[in-house]
Amino acid sequence: MFKRKTVFIVGAGGSKEIGLPTGNELRAKIANALTSSSNGFNRNEIGGALVEIYNQRSERLNISRYFKAAKDISRAMFGALSIDNFLATHQADEDIILMGKLAIASVILEEEGRSAIRTDPNDEILLQNTENYWMNTFCKLMSEEVIRGDFETLFHDVSIITFNYDRCIEHFLPHYLRTYFLIDKDQAQKLANTLQVIHPYGRVGGYPGRGSATAIPFGSNKNPHHLAAAANQVQTFWERLVDDVIVKKMKQLINDAEHIVFLGFSFADMNMELLVPDDVYGKKVIFATTLGMSHPNLIPIRLKMISDFRTLDGMAPDTEMVAMSANDLLNNYWRPIFK
Repeated sequence: MFKRKTVFIVGAGGSKEIGLPTGNELRAKIANALTSSSNGFNRNEIGGALVEIYNQRSERLNISRYFKAAKDISRAMFGALSIDNFLATHQADEDIILMGKLAIASVILEEEGRSAIRTDPNDEILLQNTENYWMNTFCKLMSEEVIRGDFETLFHDVSIITFNYDRCIEHFLPHYLRTYFLIDKDQAQKLANTLQVIHPYGRVGGYPGRGSATAIPFGSNKNPHHLAAAANQVQTFWERLVDDVIVKKMKQLINDAEHIVFLGFSFADMNMELLVPDDVYGKKVIFATTLGMSHPNLIPIRLKMISDFRTLDGMAPDTEMVAMSANDLLNNYWRPIFK
């Protein structure tokens, strides 16, 4: 368990460890997902989801509009920084937005189902396939010195803010708890629900047993009803009038924390704006992965982080930024982070 209040901020690099795509990989997969032929969309579920959406609206579907939007997105992907940036540019085009969200949902759900944490026919995750996943290491360290049944404060001093659309954290955690503590499925889910996990930009559906959002099974990308519901729960950063309540909660978590841990995060300005409190109280200790970032790019990121998290009375944060994966950071820095 944690000795100090800690917030984990997770980006695409965190889910990459179990096979989910990075931002650049997602662009390419979306370009492929939105291809079509004279027979329709190459992914039948996308066409089916459009039918589902228009049935819910009680409107007639003009499919040709969406073939055009899909083609436009597909062609543009290799000239875009990200799918989110492209959708922000075309935020006034409802057809582009809907097709973009359907593509995001379709790809992410498919990749969930292909990931190292997909369940086997017995509804179990093979933990031996996840030893390079940061959540596995997180759970191992969280479980240290915990006696079975003494769970009341297990996640009391830790929370997670993830900018990913996938539900990998919510999916892995109850399976780990069930396997390690030898508790039943309902107990494990109830305990997992005590860990606060925030998705500022939404996710590809609610996770069964967690929250009130429409629950969609992990990896369910072939069901048009699920895909339509998932796309409806996806937000992009230009829509991020992310509920003021959520923004305030994230900033409060950051302010209350002594330790802030960035895992697989790219430090995009718009994302950092959601996190950094207007006034910072209490000195912060910051750990961050920077794997794949160039030194010239890293210099301004570090300087801005020091500026952003400087307290009102002038205390700069301690920063430890290392070119490691999320899992390697936890393995190499577990004592200063957890203790």
